[in-house]
Amino acid sequence: MSTTMSTLFHEVERLDNRSLDIFIDNVMSLRVRREVSNQQRQEALLLEKINKSLPLKQVERFRMLNKKRLDETLIASEYDELLILLEKTEKLNTNRVKYLAALARLRNVSVRELMKQLDINLANG
Repeated sequence: MSTTMSTLFHEVERLDNRSLDIFIDNVMSLRVRREVSNQQRQEALLLEKINKSLPLKQVERFRMLNKKRLDETLIASEYDELLILLEKTEKLNTNRVKYLAALARLRNVSVRELMKQLDINLANG
């Protein structure tokens, strides 16, 4: 135990039972506030990562190239570009599932329940 902790403990030892109970309640409240604050920070970070997507220009380009693919008017260089954008999208979705699982664990719910809570449908982004 460090010198500061030792000094604090000796001071606490001198408290009467009523004061000790009040001190313990205050310490427990502090601990809960810190845990909640930390969990809120973790949730915010995970939600930020879950909501990450391609830049709007890339999303628009992906849609345009995909339409050309469906219309069978896509040229080879565009096909290569479409594959790159598709790979980026798949990576984002893979990470999104990983972050959803982490947030579900943090909230102590299933991933399916979390997705309902957040109104997320991965099939549609």
